[in-house]
Amino acid sequence: MRRPRPGRLALAPAWPGVWLLAGAHLLAFADRFIAALVAPAIKADLRLSDFELGLVQGTAFVAAYAVASLAAGPLVDRLHRPRLIAAGVLVWGLASLACGLATGLGELVLGRAALGLGQAVLTPAALALIAARQPRDRIGQGVSLYVAGATLGRATAMGLGGGLLALLPAMVPLGPGAPVAAWRVLFALSVVPNLVLAVLLLRLPDPGRGGGRPARRQALAPWLARHAGRYAVLAVAGVAVTLVVQTTNAWAVTLLVRRFGLPLPSAGMVFGAIVAVAAPLGQVAGGRLLDRTARRGLPGGRLVLGALLGTLPLAATVGLADDRGLALTALAALIFGLGIGSVATLAGLQLMTPRALRGRVTAPFVACTTLAGFGLGPPLVGLLADRVFGEAGLGQALLAASLPAYAAGIIALLLGARYLRGPAAVTEEDRR
Repeated sequence: MRRPRPGRLALAPAWPGVWLLAGAHLLAFADRFIAALVAPAIKADLRLSDFELGLVQGTAFVAAYAVASLAAGPLVDRLHRPRLIAAGVLVWGLASLACGLATGLGELVLGRAALGLGQAVLTPAALALIAARQPRDRIGQGVSLYVAGATLGRATAMGLGGGLLALLPAMVPLGPGAPVAAWRVLFALSVVPNLVLAVLLLRLPDPGRGGGRPARRQALAPWLARHAGRYAVLAVAGVAVTLVVQTTNAWAVTLLVRRFGLPLPSAGMVFGAIVAVAAPLGQVAGGRLLDRTARRGLPGGRLVLGALLGTLPLAATVGLADDRGLALTALAALIFGLGIGSVATLAGLQLMTPRALRGRVTAPFVACTTLAGFGLGPPLVGLLADRVFGEAGLGQALLAASLPAYAAGIIALLLGARYLRGPAAVTEEDRR
């Protein structure tokens, strides 16, 4: 594969397929967040309560996603991975269409659950593909581009989806029948790019898969038993980073509204701009740094430790500062630093895992971090704000919910310091 000239910052991956996988991640997150964009319209049309709306947006998707991720791991290690992702894309595209056709809570919950089922195969398969096709010293770069796709997908859902909603009338006339609600049209339109993506993925090769030679098999349990300490340290640190990221994403806009009096649209635009710029920059920086520092010890471990230690005072500033400029600056730096940590965790996991085991290792890891990030952090902030700090103390609640995650991640990495200094766990032959 062609390598960049020394000293040059090359954003283009060595394997062009990374761009397609990043595009898949973008569409996955865009489809995931459409429900949040049109939530008020869904609530009004289907007469849902706030609790039911939360069930649709969060629990239905996350529960199905986590369970399906566990089943996806063995498939990733055995099947043609681009075709597996294409099948997942078709499933979640049909699930989005089903959400747009839903006439009640039950149908909407089933549609969101199907969305989780389809998207569960994407990240384990995509990360395994990137690790297999990128040169070892550019795996971090490939993973960083893939992760950045999720950030841009969230921005696409809010920006492009919001723009379409603004252009469309509340009820869209489609032929001689009764007009259709604009939110239903938005779900239906989201299917089109997914169909194009599925076709492109079917054309993507996966050497060693799908032909006459079966994929190499390796027993998972003996490997995990030998390296349980390394995986435990990285798992705790990864959950810590994910929990802080998702908690911040869930409550930052509300914090800007309550503490600094920003109108809701302005707060959303400000935070959206911060995330759209700071997160990809941090993710790309994390990939570059990992590629330069991952030759020994726990891959990504030092970067994750640095990210947690470096962002802890920034999280405190965001939660406690009364000056709006200071809080926004700290928020941008926090998002940047967490971007470094998130890429270091995912790419490091690929580097320390043999090729034949990456699907079965990555899938439960993603399931755990997703459950913790979406299922623990955001509700805990709401509970602390309701019961302890009050509405005016949302910043303190945000910090109080994040501190245990910071403590767990930092302590795990410090207790596992011998893994940060020791030799790499996987030989070059096993990695590739």
